[in-house]
Amino acid sequence: MLQWILATGRWVRPVEAYRGVVLMLETSEEMPPAREVYRMLRTLGERGILGVAGAVVVAKAKAWSPQFPLSPEESRAYRDAQVDAVVRALDEYAPTTPAVIGPDLGHTDPQVVVPYGGRLTVDGSARRLWAEY
Repeated sequence: MLQWILATGRWVRPVEAYRGVVLMLETSEEMPPAREVYRMLRTLGERGILGVAGAVVVAKAKAWSPQFPLSPEESRAYRDAQVDAVVRALDEYAPTTPAVIGPDLGHTDPQVVVPYGGRLTVDGSARRLWAEY
């Protein structure tokens, strides 16, 4: 959905509105390929949003579904490719922005529900995330 929103720009706020926020991103149960994840992040980067974010959190990619049954090895390779795509985009557009890649949020198993719009704190030194609702 984010790619579509970024493509139209209809609900995208001015870049300064994202200064210091924690961008929390996830892929979907459709299991997009790593190149699509990179392109979505590249679009955030080109719009300047990645560069002003205070931190980026990218949930662990869902790597199996009845529509896309993968072996454990294929699931691992799929997730590794997702991480590589995220790291590549962040290296290009937000090399100094703290990032957390892989927490169990959103469309994955197991799943921790974090309501959007609350406060999410990233503590890189302690390697912790915590949410306030």
